[in-house]
Amino acid sequence: MSEAALNLEPVPGRARVGPILSRQQSTLFASLFQLRDVNHRLSVLEIGTALPETVDFFAQFKCRLHFVDLFGEPFVRNQQDLSETELRHGFEEHLRFAAGTKIDLCLFWDFLCYLDDPALRAFNSALRPWLHTGTRAHGFGVHHLAVRLENIRYGVEDRSTFCLRKRLGAQMGHHPHSQIEMHEMLNCFAFERGLLLSDGKLEMLLKTRV
Repeated sequence: MSEAALNLEPVPGRARVGPILSRQQSTLFASLFQLRDVNHRLSVLEIGTALPETVDFFAQFKCRLHFVDLFGEPFVRNQQDLSETELRHGFEEHLRFAAGTKIDLCLFWDFLCYLDDPALRAFNSALRPWLHTGTRAHGFGVHHLAVRLENIRYGVEDRSTFCLRKRLGAQMGHHPHSQIEMHEMLNCFAFERGLLLSDGKLEMLLKTRV
């Protein structure tokens, strides 16, 4: 079993996480695990809660999991009332890991689409110190700004399948960004690959900028 470092509560019981509503196929996610050194302990950051299938999936690797559920944090939900400096301090408090930690893989899901411009820049600044030149990330953006987001949580069933559940609580206001805007404000990452999905979302692979 992989070592799981949960930054919030322990993994909830399977009966409490809600039913799986649907599954989504991915052709990009598997590439994150290609050419990985099996002797290297993988450090994974997920922006979200620890769902049982995700923990089970990563149990096949030697890894440490960091679950940081920012979706329900008051400072994120009230981001429009805070300065960029205040937002950066909020993210820094939650993205605080053991000394020497470097994240190999970030799972953003659709979190970036819920951040307005100052919040996205603040998140970028807070995350940057924990990245290294080989860090890669997966997430969802939008192909055009009129796309509406569903209030869902993602879990990893296998290298090509995500499980989708309804997210508990009210949905935050969303702030979708164009690829150019994402490139400017999340500038610790560069786009590696993108795939347009049938619902108008854009599945993204990102890598740290050299």
